[in-house]
Amino acid sequence: MLIQGTTSGSIMSTALNIPCTIKSISLYNKTGGAIVTSVGIVVSGTDRYIFNANLAIMGTSGSSFYQLTDINVPAEAQILIVTSGSVDYVITVE
Repeated sequence: MLIQGTTSGSIMSTALNIPCTIKSISLYNKTGGAIVTSVGIVVSGTDRYIFNANLAIMGTSGSSFYQLTDINVPAEAQILIVTSGSVDYVITVE
């Protein structure tokens, strides 16, 4: 399953109804300058951040982040993305 889209600020997925695994995270900076983006999960209302990606490689739009992962996510958890700019995201979940 892919969870994908564009956000500025924050976005949270609907609750995942079965345990799953986050296999990869891809972020693309659409803002004109450097941004910081955090990806995490929310379990029972508590934020648990997994990655902080500083998308400032060039300090301009177009910087990106890609990470292969093997993160187990419990049932009823939600995936949370918080960013200081505009970012495209693709999260692969199995």
